[in-house]
Amino acid sequence: MNDIRLFSYKMTNDTGFAPNPFHGVLTLANCKPLIRRCKRVGDWIAGFTSKELNGELSGEERLVFLMKVTDKISYSEYWNDPLFEMKKPNLLSVNTIDKAGDNIYQPLKVNALLSNDFKQVENKNHKECNQLHDISGEYVLISNCFYYFGSSPVKIEYEIRPGIPQRQSAHGKRTHDKEIAKKFIEYIQKKYPIGIVNTPHRWPDKILIGQKPTVKCK
Repeated sequence: MNDIRLFSYKMTNDTGFAPNPFHGVLTLANCKPLIRRCKRVGDWIAGFTSKELNGELSGEERLVFLMKVTDKISYSEYWNDPLFEMKKPNLLSVNTIDKAGDNIYQPLKVNALLSNDFKQVENKNHKECNQLHDISGEYVLISNCFYYFGSSPVKIEYEIRPGIPQRQSAHGKRTHDKEIAKKFIEYIQKKYPIGIVNTPHRWPDKILIGQKPTVKCK
């Protein structure tokens, strides 16, 4: 962890859509376009609570999820890769997880890049007015090394608390103290199981059925 890069941001929504922690892979495919565009494989990203999400004020934020970016792919790759077929929303399914799919942009041409190059498929979370904002992020961040706490966010003690922006931050706030970043990540890794711990904040079901990643976080 000598070259560790840790970025934190506040979440205003937690519906299982952004991020989407299901099917053994956490994906950040929508919202936060500058984070998705600029962060790189190997970076760590932490999402914290906010006043908008659950009423927690600045200084009181708790950890909703922590992910290590293990891959970074284009929207076209995300749509066309059979590995992420299960991330496409299925609104006819009785399973809430299937309805929360974040793989919502179908490319209309080869080498699709611009907003007009994609068709937004029917989904529960974003409308056409969100498309330009989403696609401007260019990439989907993939993680098979993640900790998702959802509606059971974790309190982080001051000694290992990373930098958290006071307000919404387009790029997220980087923790430049690498020792604190390392201690924070190691604390989560040692204390909590990899994968999903609890349901999202805004989730209709009491029971969450999800797979855990099959790889070991390093």
